[in-house]
Amino acid sequence: MLNKVAILLVCIGLISCGSETTTNPAAPLVTGVSDPAESIADQALLLASKGENTKAAELFLEAAEQGNRPAQYFLGLIYARGDGVEKDMNKAFMWLEKASMGGHPKAVYHLAEMYVHGEGTSIDHVKAMAWFWVGTTLGDRYAEKRLRAVAPRLTPEEMGDAKVLSKELMSKIPQDLKVKRVSLH
Repeated sequence: MLNKVAILLVCIGLISCGSETTTNPAAPLVTGVSDPAESIADQALLLASKGENTKAAELFLEAAEQGNRPAQYFLGLIYARGDGVEKDMNKAFMWLEKASMGGHPKAVYHLAEMYVHGEGTSIDHVKAMAWFWVGTTLGDRYAEKRLRAVAPRLTPEEMGDAKVLSKELMSKIPQDLKVKRVSLH
């Protein structure tokens, strides 16, 4: 019986291979959340994927200033890495914080890491822990792993403070953003 079920699952898997449709493989979508700057952010992502980082940074900035959360996230990464712009951890922190407050799960993870390492801000393990909790709640798997690594650094009182802060943050953060795995490289 188990063999028949396994064969059936393999057949279903083989039949469904290739049945997925893509709208435009040359222009990956950044987000499913519709906003006026989404097409600008999509153009920027396409340029970044081709290694045209300076032009991509300009377009990400344009979209980020209009409130596009994925553009804010990518712009934060661009400033942190110095891809097409001068490396600036303060700007990286600012854009990742904006994207995080907009509910971008990957931005939340990176913002928490900045608190852990004091990049663009001072080291603050309580805030890092709070942001890792937020990231975990939003579904970021790396935030969940880092949560366990940062927890031993906090006293029980600090853990309580982090929990209160994470609840405050979650009450302010929209949870409508569905993020797919996208690489700039």
